[in-house]
Amino acid sequence: MAVLAGLALSSWALGRALGPTSPPAWPDARASLSQVPAAIPPGFGTRRVYLDAGHGAPGNSGNKSAFCRDEQTFTLSLAEELGAALARTGHFEVKLSRGRDQLVPYADRVREAEAWPADVLLSLHSDVRGKRELWQPEPDTSCSRSRTAPGFSLLWSDHGEASLGARRVALARALARSMESAGFLAYDGADYVNTYAPDAQQPGVFVDRHPTSERVFVLWRPSLPSVIVETHNALDDREAARWEEPETRAAFAASVVTALAALR
Repeated sequence: MAVLAGLALSSWALGRALGPTSPPAWPDARASLSQVPAAIPPGFGTRRVYLDAGHGAPGNSGNKSAFCRDEQTFTLSLAEELGAALARTGHFEVKLSRGRDQLVPYADRVREAEAWPADVLLSLHSDVRGKRELWQPEPDTSCSRSRTAPGFSLLWSDHGEASLGARRVALARALARSMESAGFLAYDGADYVNTYAPDAQQPGVFVDRHPTSERVFVLWRPSLPSVIVETHNALDDREAARWEEPETRAAFAASVVTALAALR
């Protein structure tokens, strides 16, 4: 009994020395996310949101995740769920860039968004970054994995009229702010050198800095505010698994509602 009491006292003393333990943080499987959106302000009305399910264009299926899942499959599933969540608020009309088994060129998507016309264009994606290694998520299945660069990023372009650029960056910052507040991790941009520059105001926001001929079409071409939401690093098995969870997608939808409600 004296030995057990001594061990308990030692454990208590060690806990006091180490201080309070921090709650698990993203992308830990135990990390919690907020699923409560901000209230829609009076007079907000109805906004039109064009949801681009990234990739799914001819010859462009996107990346493969740590579980060897095509990006175009993930983005369509996410766009469908997000669209339904936005519509349920009664304050958003939603149009998706493509349906199942459809391959739609990006130029057609931009034209459709402009003709509707949409108030904003959100292009949903997953990223691939970090040092890769092979692993087997299932027997006889080898995929690439990296746990060195988790997190989301919001990408925008300052090409064109200054007023449009200001609306793009405001949208990117609002989305990044609400996602970070919900508990998602903002990517630090270590792998973005020479391609995207970090924002001075909001972690997780980056402006396109590719050579002019290589800049991202869906960022610079639309005549309405558009951003790319790199939801996570698809090579990080922890993130890829969490983004299949209903709780994660509900938290993301709440973040999008919060961000859009904050825009004027």
